[in-house]
Amino acid sequence: MNNPENQPIDIEDQRAFIIDHKAATGMSWTEIGKRTGIAAGTISQFGSAKGYAGDEKRLAEQVYRYRQQLAAQAAIKVTAPEIPGFFRGPTAQDVETALSWAQRGRMVVIATGAGMGKTKTIQNYRDSVSNVWVVTIAPSSAGVMTMQQKTLAALGDREANGPPNKLTALIIAKIKDTGGLLIFDEAQHLSEKAIEEIRAWHDETGVGIVLSGNIKVLTRLEGGNRRDAFAQIFSRVAHRIVRAQPLQGDADALCDAWGVFDDASIRAIREICMKPGALRGATFTLELAHMIAASEGVAVTAGHIRDCWAQLSTRQVAV
Repeated sequence: MNNPENQPIDIEDQRAFIIDHKAATGMSWTEIGKRTGIAAGTISQFGSAKGYAGDEKRLAEQVYRYRQQLAAQAAIKVTAPEIPGFFRGPTAQDVETALSWAQRGRMVVIATGAGMGKTKTIQNYRDSVSNVWVVTIAPSSAGVMTMQQKTLAALGDREANGPPNKLTALIIAKIKDTGGLLIFDEAQHLSEKAIEEIRAWHDETGVGIVLSGNIKVLTRLEGGNRRDAFAQIFSRVAHRIVRAQPLQGDADALCDAWGVFDDASIRAIREICMKPGALRGATFTLELAHMIAASEGVAVTAGHIRDCWAQLSTRQVAV
């Protein structure tokens, strides 16, 4: 990487590049502007025959930085392995069963540790079955109205506005008699009132409801001083999955998906899957291990896997 401010930059060369890049990618000037950090109107002038009347040197430097970014990403792409998509281990199978049960008009709670593939399983189910809507909750959407707005966006209505009672009426009209399933992922962020609002939708429409998230989802419903506050929704939960760690079968399914078959590497992956980060941490480890092995011109070994995990977890490699 070279700092363009420390070397001469050929303005015409950068102009020719951005014109050719636009033609090759089919991107608009607005899209290119976002990627280069240059206003659309400015970059379009820079990429025209007339040129830009202002400081073209500064724009050429920004285009040069963008070119270096593209080159660096292309270099990584050469060695980066293709990450497997959805794969089905025993935890994924259990989550799928719970989702199917919920779509019969039940309320279900799914509580797992981080990095266990819960969200990917939910996404795969949504993409495979009719009338499944996933609402991903963040701290900023914990309240009733913000939760309603995100729900309507998942239902295809991003422009809805009005008071909470109007938004609920819109939601009920969209989900009633659909045989559908509303999944609230990262549901540990939902406020008490938001959860009660969701429970009311279930009561009125019979739509399936899933509250999915970390272990806090279950403890909020079943433990502490909130037990009475959530009594109505707790009594409606027809099924729950609680799993803090993946099963060995989940680690083995990950190995199969990555094509890891030697015993030493499988043992290493099993160990990593039982640590914080679970399957996600093992995936990051395997991705890095494949890149390092590719740079060395060799196949991935258990040593690569353990070294990469040590690097990612900031631990020292045992000698």
